Amino acid sequence: MTAESLHLIPLPERLRSLDPPPAENVLALVEEEHARWRQLHDRLISLIAGLLDIAATDLPLNDVIDTLIGEATVGLDELVGTRIEAGEVAALLRAHGSVGTVEVRGGTTTFRHACGSGQRYWRDNPGTATVAEGEVPGVPGGRPRYCARCVRSIATHGGSAWTVTPPPGPDVPCVWTVSAGAVSGPNDESP
Repeated sequence: MTAESLHLIPLPERLRSLDPPPAENVLALVEEEHARWRQLHDRLISLIAGLLDIAATDLPLNDVIDTLIGEATVGLDELVGTRIEAGEVAALLRAHGSVGTVEVRGGTTTFRHACGSGQRYWRDNPGTATVAEGEVPGVPGGRPRYCARCVRSIATHGGSAWTVTPPPGPDVPCVWTVSAGAVSGPNDESP
């Protein structure tokens, strides 16, 4: 992992900051593809959030999330390796449009970011359905149901090596913490 991999700067902004910057037509193509991806991502997040709301009407939300985690076509372990690395987590956040800060202290990397998925949906739809206190383990009441899916998925994958502190409001950063070189999983075995 290099210091260069620990950032939350979108690709169009990174390219624009190069000296010399790429040709305008290259920047325009990257921005166009980034915007196309962002639009598709946002539509899919809206669909997932809506499906969670519908699915949870007859089932406890925690059971719905258990099923989603267990039956996902692409598991989190395929998006991020089984060994939790801050560089991979930064890449995952960037891919989801998250922007914010990265702080490294000792063996801990902390990402404070405006989430580009569930929190973005929450910002755009302030009336979105939220989790009741105690409804989903590890998720404080008042957070969107999509945030509960994220927190539970990461807890299942990362154990205490990768944790999420969901924000109390749509305009407060979400905080992800990654312990350096830790092995993931509920048993949190150390190398």
